[in-house]
Amino acid sequence: METVAPAVLRRSPDDGSAAFAPYGTHVPSLDTYDYVEEEWIATGEEDGHPYATTVLVRRPRDWARFSGTVIAEPLHVHGIAPIWIYSGPYILRSGHAWVEITAQKTTLDLHVKASNPQRYESLHMEGPDSADFDLNVNLGDRELSKVFFAELVRRNRATSTILAQVGAALRAPEGPFAGTEVAQVVLVGHSQTGWVTTAYIGDTHDVRRLADGSPVYDGFFPSGFPLDPFHDVDVPVVQVMSDGDVSVPHYSFVPGYEGRQYRRDDSDKPGDRYRLYELAGIPHMGTRQAPYNDVSLWKANFPNDDVSFGPKMNSLPHFELFNMGLHHLVEWVANGTVPPRADRIEVGPDGYFARDEHGNTKGGVRSAQLDVPHSTYRPNPTNPDGTSSHLTIGSDEPFEAAKLRELYRDSADYHRRFESRLDELIAEGWLLAEDADDLRREARELEIP
Repeated sequence: METVAPAVLRRSPDDGSAAFAPYGTHVPSLDTYDYVEEEWIATGEEDGHPYATTVLVRRPRDWARFSGTVIAEPLHVHGIAPIWIYSGPYILRSGHAWVEITAQKTTLDLHVKASNPQRYESLHMEGPDSADFDLNVNLGDRELSKVFFAELVRRNRATSTILAQVGAALRAPEGPFAGTEVAQVVLVGHSQTGWVTTAYIGDTHDVRRLADGSPVYDGFFPSGFPLDPFHDVDVPVVQVMSDGDVSVPHYSFVPGYEGRQYRRDDSDKPGDRYRLYELAGIPHMGTRQAPYNDVSLWKANFPNDDVSFGPKMNSLPHFELFNMGLHHLVEWVANGTVPPRADRIEVGPDGYFARDEHGNTKGGVRSAQLDVPHSTYRPNPTNPDGTSSHLTIGSDEPFEAAKLRELYRDSADYHRRFESRLDELIAEGWLLAEDADDLRREARELEIP
């Protein structure tokens, strides 16, 4: 075990230009929650090589509103911050701070520096030039996928070191949280940054520690990238896997991890606190809310005539279920509140997930829409033979009017049953009460003809 040398954090100089913010993170408005955004520059060394990169901090303006929890998220290779996109409203209303760490050289070069070469001219990391790195790779092609992720590893060798050093610096008295107390820092990531978080747990968490021997990060939220199972991690781990991530039994983004190898039993042991939440019917990316619910947006991004997108994008509560999982992690870390255990998604004899009479996934973490359905919710588009593809979005197929009349006496019956199930899920810990109003409103808009 070695003691982490914290990065040095300094406020970015004000040159009149705007700081880089991950794409798609302009909502919700920080002003609505009286939050401020600050860009810091982190400097340090990785294996003798100096680096300088960005750290974006969003925190309550009034320190009295700060919960003490810092949610740290690496910048995704595509320049996004998925956990903020999904759970930004939860983070803001809870008084947590959110910190985006540009820990990968490819993200620094292709997104941050490219956004404003003059502002970010002095930033750098050791490694190959990113100019020839192609982000637009068909990850459905196993050989291309293998090459892509091998290149990410080669080009971003400093990532875990930077995460450790910046994570340590977030607790420093002279850093972004000077004048207040950081009680806990958790590392989160989804999809490619779920992989980054997973890599940190495996190669750095145990070997690089704070001066007192305690871990840099007090908990982990790795989602959307199934690899080996986690075992014997000495801080809480809440792993979220969407139905669409693992619907296809023989597929994995990284060859060699087929067969849902990430699966393991939950545990409350002090040195192995772990929860796995498999979200039934949920796609890799949430598409219930605008602009992500626009079918034409995804047809333009995935111009593939062999799969069916329609007629609507998947409208299950993806963001809300991520809020639930993240909240359980924070409460476990901050207050020792033990989260509920969830059933795993049921697997059919063909290795695909089992479906009910409506074509919806059985088992797993449930939502009221699945249990009081008005549609078939597909976590992936379908191939011509009816099997699941492995794209990152899903679709809804609304029931015919005759089927709705068979299931529900009238609109009032549907509304009553939906709201009753919603209340049960809240009571059982599978939905945050603050996220229910929008779901109730949507349900009340459905009329049984």
